[in-house]
Amino acid sequence: MSRLHQVLTGLIVLVTGVATTPGIASAATALPTYAYIDLGTIGTPSTAEAPSSDGYALNATNTVVGVSTIDGIFAHHAFAWTAGVMNDLGVIYPNTYSGSAATGVNDGGEVVGSTNVNYTDPPHAFRYTNGRMADLGTGYGPGSGSHAMDINNSGTAVGTRFERQGAPEEAVVWRNGSIRALGTFGGQAGDWGTNSIAYAVNNAGHVVGGAITPSGALHAFLWTGGALRDLGTLGGVTESTYARDLNDNGDVVGISQNRGDELHATLWRAGAIRDLGTLGGNYSEARAVNKPGQVVGIARTSGDSYYPERAFLWQGGRMVDLNKRVRGLPPAVTLRSAEDVNDAGYIVGFACPFDCDAGGDAARRAYLLVPTKPN
Repeated sequence: MSRLHQVLTGLIVLVTGVATTPGIASAATALPTYAYIDLGTIGTPSTAEAPSSDGYALNATNTVVGVSTIDGIFAHHAFAWTAGVMNDLGVIYPNTYSGSAATGVNDGGEVVGSTNVNYTDPPHAFRYTNGRMADLGTGYGPGSGSHAMDINNSGTAVGTRFERQGAPEEAVVWRNGSIRALGTFGGQAGDWGTNSIAYAVNNAGHVVGGAITPSGALHAFLWTGGALRDLGTLGGVTESTYARDLNDNGDVVGISQNRGDELHATLWRAGAIRDLGTLGGNYSEARAVNKPGQVVGIARTSGDSYYPERAFLWQGGRMVDLNKRVRGLPPAVTLRSAEDVNDAGYIVGFACPFDCDAGGDAARRAYLLVPTKPN
């Protein structure tokens, strides 16, 4: 399960008993360098541990959205960071233990994510516009839940919903006040499983994610024209794969099991499937792709799962550790994840300020990488 999905599904439920185009990526040698900005947190220091934040998405104006602690390390709220200021987006149902997380933002500043909406139900998807958070709903009755993952510039949002706590999740699209389920590839998951999940939508309204097959494996899909298309896999035994993002050129990125039975970052482009490799370890996952074709995500540097992943940039056929491309990165800071990249090449994710290789991440921080110039 990805960190993003853990955050979304971990929001507290209040019951009584989540073709290369010319430009940045066109030259293999033009690797950029970056300046690092720690986005901070909403919360104040705790006597136990420092507050934390994760950055999940950004738009063309470099507004970053994510989730941050607001009181020590316990309560979490969605945030939108703009020009050095982190704004608390709040929750729909105010309560000491209510939470929210923001996972998508469009160029108009509309934000989507999930939040507690009452005392008993699981979190619901929300849209935040003009200072107001609105419930996108589930299409089901009481006890159901939903998560919104992404939103395009026309206001179409995508994500998942479930009929009751523990019921299988299914991919959905919210558009013009209605909700539409995207279906599966013929499979059916049991309780606490995933029938399908929609991660991203581009400005043409095309959606990507993963959907279950009759064998029980998830396959990456592209939803266009009202139908799911299986994008294929790298050929692993269980053929497990899903797509995390797509750009306006139609490039899709995500993860797939390869013939060596390792899960690797994957690019689907113009009908071809490409294994993007790793940083020397046995695992990687592509989280986002911009219009110029830059891909970002996470990758291991060792086959030992004890060592956490590192943020990567892939461009021009080459995967590089972003930690090695940042000028002036504080010595104790490690970029653990790259979650999104905009068309100008700005990157967001989360970093571990200390004790990262020992697994400590209580003080993780959302960051923004600002491109300076290529080598």
